[in-house]
Amino acid sequence: MSPSLAIISDIHANLSALRAVLSDIRTHGEGQVTKILCLGDLVGYYTQPIPVIHLTLAKCDAVIKGNHDHAAALGEVPSHFQPDSLEPLDWTNQKLSIRERKMLHALPLMHTEKCGRSNKKLMLIHGGPEYPLDQYIFSHNHEDIESTFDFMELIEVDLLFLGHTHVPMLVENQDGRIICNPGSVGQPRDGNSQACYVLYDLGSEEISFHRVTYDPTATINGIKEHHFATELADRLLTGE
Repeated sequence: MSPSLAIISDIHANLSALRAVLSDIRTHGEGQVTKILCLGDLVGYYTQPIPVIHLTLAKCDAVIKGNHDHAAALGEVPSHFQPDSLEPLDWTNQKLSIRERKMLHALPLMHTEKCGRSNKKLMLIHGGPEYPLDQYIFSHNHEDIESTFDFMELIEVDLLFLGHTHVPMLVENQDGRIICNPGSVGQPRDGNSQACYVLYDLGSEEISFHRVTYDPTATINGIKEHHFATELADRLLTGE
């Protein structure tokens, strides 16, 4: 197996899922994963934000800022967020110390590096090029996909990894440029409740999706303990 990059996203304070994914990366990567890259949203929705922040920053080689991270860093609860995210975010804001807020605030909006046998240019964004924090890019929205490829061509990016939708995606254009969403570690929304991440093989330059089964009991118990919306617990069981 060639050296690989692991890309994770949208952990959302789900410590059990994060631990399971990191363990799977160590096992599945057979020691060949040279870097772990994170596309943001460490916090929000669930109830282990502080250990998730510290574990993610300790284990990942690059971490960018998601919309929930940005809001928590500022202590804000934006009204345009999903209704079931507002109460958990308010609770998160009360739990984070100045230290964690500074950690989240310091995260960059984008990250680029060269990688692979062809020295391809890779970019990480949480949302999309137009709105790095809040843009939703889905494969069925052809206009957004085409404009994103145009952006990649303009700045000479070969691989764009983005998150935010919690839905795995892999799209390649005729020029060989690739847009990939690794799905969500902490709250999948593609009908599969297993945590999701991708490996990018630096030798073959192929992308593979990996699903990880974990026990969501502790995360669900946290939702119940703090009387958050029951839909947040249901999502962990259904992946919807």
